[in-house]
Amino acid sequence: MESRMTLSSDVLQYHRRMLVSAAVRAGYAHTCRYEEPAARREIARMTGVVMSVCGPGRGPNTPTMLVEALHHPLAQVAPELFAGSGMGDLTVLDDGELSDDVYAEGCEDIVELLSGGVDPARRWLPTWAWMHGELVETEAFQLINEGATEAEYTAHRYFVVKQPAGGERQLAELFSQAVGMRKSVRYLPIPADQVFRGRCWWPCPVCQWPMHIDGTEVRCRFSLHNAVYFVRADSARGRPLLQRRDGGVPRQPAAQSFQREGAQRSVCVETAVWRHIVVSGVSEIYLFERLEALKEQGVEVELWPGKDRYDLLVRVPATGWEMRIDVKDYGCAVSLADKLRRKPPAARTIVIPDYRGQAQRDELAELLPNLEVLLVSEVLKAVKAQVRKAARR
Repeated sequence: MESRMTLSSDVLQYHRRMLVSAAVRAGYAHTCRYEEPAARREIARMTGVVMSVCGPGRGPNTPTMLVEALHHPLAQVAPELFAGSGMGDLTVLDDGELSDDVYAEGCEDIVELLSGGVDPARRWLPTWAWMHGELVETEAFQLINEGATEAEYTAHRYFVVKQPAGGERQLAELFSQAVGMRKSVRYLPIPADQVFRGRCWWPCPVCQWPMHIDGTEVRCRFSLHNAVYFVRADSARGRPLLQRRDGGVPRQPAAQSFQREGAQRSVCVETAVWRHIVVSGVSEIYLFERLEALKEQGVEVELWPGKDRYDLLVRVPATGWEMRIDVKDYGCAVSLADKLRRKPPAARTIVIPDYRGQAQRDELAELLPNLEVLLVSEVLKAVKAQVRKAARR
């Protein structure tokens, strides 16, 4: 009986991920239906996927109905699939455009809808709309993984997180100095919706990736970076200035000149790499650098040991204490717990950013009783306690 219940739960979770994936693909297709000839066909195909997941007589059964449904939380499409899951709050379209929720939360539940590699939409769909996170990482780093030392891998990944955008020649020079290799993750021209009037772009103060521009609003699409501004004026040098939305928004970044062509053309990592490597990497490096600062007090820390077998190995040799850590930054605790049950982590301690909050920490601890779940601040507190313990010896 128990195995049947587990199987039923697994099927339910997979169907939920299928519906999220189909909704995201249909939403993207809707936004480019006038430019891409195959977009309307894709919406129709995804309508079929949604109908199959929802079952007879349930959910939208025409492309028009699906597009309308995507302007509302997905829980309204299939309430039973999203019971107990925060993904039900995902709204794919906002006034006909992709919502920031798609980038912040929807990308987490993407699965491959068509097996065997026969997916005609891959010719024009962005990779983040059909490729799950592990596949993004594999593809991004496969150029250097074979033959690279562990130190080279770590240096490469660190560089990508710290330098996700900039001038092409400058990035190449910095990469050569920092990593010492020729092969790099692919950088592409900064998309038009991240450039202000063809003149400049702004890096998010948290992740450094070019922020989205909507008229005079400038914001990072990862909403928890809390970076939302408004263009308020032009400076004497001709570069526009930003106005913070409120006092809680980070200090406004300086405008970066946009170069369309030439050796210094403005480039950035593609969206899938930003979302699945840079965003998560920001939290991993934040914790690493704060632990590294305790080195003189007897703390040893390794970043991405074994070519990212897990994220951090922390030791305090004086007390014999160590912790293996996987940093996870997911909007939906249920989705994250499901992922970790399907693919158990090499580390036994799961750490989430403080902005995910105590509530998510407690929910994950309940969902994953065999793993330790901590906030970043709790890890730092635990390490400092070990430092004090060592000092008393």
